[in-house]
Amino acid sequence: MRYFLGVDGGASKTHALIVDEKGRAVGFGQAGGGNHQVRGLESALDEVETAVLIGLGQMNLPANAVECGYYCLAGADLPEDYSMLQSAVEQLGLSRTAVIDNDTMAALRAGLSRSWGVVVICGTGFNGAGRAPDGREVRMPGLGPISGDISGGSAIAYDAIGGVMRAWDGRGKPTQLRDPMLSMFGAADEEALIAKLYHEEIPHQALLNVVPLVFEMAMVGDEAAADILIKTGTEVGVTANAIIQRLDLQTTDVEVVLGGSVFKGRGPLLLDTVQQVILQQVPKAKLVQLHHEPVLGAALLGLEHSTISVTSAVWSTLEATLRNLPGYPASNQ
Repeated sequence: MRYFLGVDGGASKTHALIVDEKGRAVGFGQAGGGNHQVRGLESALDEVETAVLIGLGQMNLPANAVECGYYCLAGADLPEDYSMLQSAVEQLGLSRTAVIDNDTMAALRAGLSRSWGVVVICGTGFNGAGRAPDGREVRMPGLGPISGDISGGSAIAYDAIGGVMRAWDGRGKPTQLRDPMLSMFGAADEEALIAKLYHEEIPHQALLNVVPLVFEMAMVGDEAAADILIKTGTEVGVTANAIIQRLDLQTTDVEVVLGGSVFKGRGPLLLDTVQQVILQQVPKAKLVQLHHEPVLGAALLGLEHSTISVTSAVWSTLEATLRNLPGYPASNQ
């Protein structure tokens, strides 16, 4: 039996999925963030290795049993990243062949009903990519403010904090974000919260807990919170439209896959904004919310890289076997 590995390594978590040539999911592992830009190369690779070894352990498979590993990693942005990660992953020896790609491509493959389309990732960070019917690809650098990215969970959190501070000092709109945010971080008032942030007493991961709060306050009519979600949705739409235009897909029924934790927020405002912005320029576009974990797409890419066609039978087998796979997130099955 031939085995294939898909890895999705993001800023906050790493998933590894092992499948066989018939599409049966036989192993799954989860570990911490696998983005070398966030955690450092050694720590990120440790998380990738941990996730893969957990998955292999479910079938008592040795690493050399995996024919091809397709590693879709956040932080694979510039050519130098690819070169460094290729060498480092090969040294781990987790698969006989290793292919490095950006994590956007895993989400794109997991969400599409065909071989081409566009994806926008809005999780801790922000990124986008696309593929045309003729195989041309566009990938955003995804390097945050230095590459023009102004959205994602981190940006939402800081926008919310800034909104509270601007309401406090008179520059911004009043907002109901204040009291629950101060309580969340154990701050008596705005000055105390500023001091905690200044002295880096609040871990960055904890700041992301503000994101669901923004959705909650927007749902009860908080204008400042709603503005943040409209800003986010607009940027998602602008990014999708830019990729669509670069791939000459404006007149097609292009699928736009939306992946990342931010799209799981409550209420319709974010998605309605995204749809409005995209359809104004690409009226036939179809929005697709990602219902599978992106690692599924990485595993499919591993199969296809090894010239195994993902037929309807393979797809059905994969979906069916995922349901019984220990540790695989139930919410996305």
